[in-house]
Amino acid sequence: MWFVIASLGAVFTSLTTIFAKIGIKDVNSDFATAYRTLVVIICSLALCLISGSIYALPQLSCANLLFLSLSGIATGCSWLCYYKALKLGDVNKVAPIDKSAFILTSILFVIFFFDDTTNNGNPLTIGMLALSVTLIACGTFLMIAKKQPSETKSRSWLVFALLSAVFAAIVSLFVKMGLKGIPSDLGTFVRTVIVFVFASTIVIVKKEYKGIAGISKKSWLFLTISGVATGGAWLCEYAALGMEEVNPVAVSSVGKLSILLTMAFSALILKEKFGKKSLLGLALLTAGIVVIIIFSL
Repeated sequence: MWFVIASLGAVFTSLTTIFAKIGIKDVNSDFATAYRTLVVIICSLALCLISGSIYALPQLSCANLLFLSLSGIATGCSWLCYYKALKLGDVNKVAPIDKSAFILTSILFVIFFFDDTTNNGNPLTIGMLALSVTLIACGTFLMIAKKQPSETKSRSWLVFALLSAVFAAIVSLFVKMGLKGIPSDLGTFVRTVIVFVFASTIVIVKKEYKGIAGISKKSWLFLTISGVATGGAWLCEYAALGMEEVNPVAVSSVGKLSILLTMAFSALILKEKFGKKSLLGLALLTAGIVVIIIFSL
């Protein structure tokens, strides 16, 4: 069940990236982040009302609130960097770096959830995890390999993409800690509110709300759809993470399979091109993800 739910989350994640890339074209990336988060709040609140989990809000412990808040702040930082990178660079370059956050995430899960992650210290499990991380690292390196000298496009996107990956790596850890003993949809709602407050504060301070009237209907539409897809991705991933005795690294790995759909969409819809190194890198990155998933089933 965790695999099915996490796989559905991967599909939503792929749609999130593509729709955001289209919608953010003529929109400030910080404002786009705040708006998309508002859409996620509406979606998650609706689900909490339907399930009745919203009434458990007063029962959240200090630990729940602390780690969900930390995950929300980390998410906000990751999003701000990620969509800035998407605005500056190509999806087929930015997305692989985002997925490489799995490497740091795996290390953190091994440290804080050693038994769940390594099957109580099983050497074979540790070996498979190391192999998976190595394949993903090699694949990511090949996919972001330096462009030809004739391509003069700025690589400032790389800095934002790397920062996004670092922040994203610690999100799942905080979420896993924050969801202890509470419904996953309620946890999603709480942390999304934190992200919205964080992102909105930045928009207000930097006065990036100016020019809203000039945003096209197309941008509004795709940003809204992207927000809905994000809500679906979060709800699925956190439902899987919240299950007992589930390897959190395996759940995180399934989510990273979204790279395949993201790359396909970037080629078919955005007409982005892939070189031989990029295709080889994608194959290695996917192999690394599949290794840990198969071993965890």
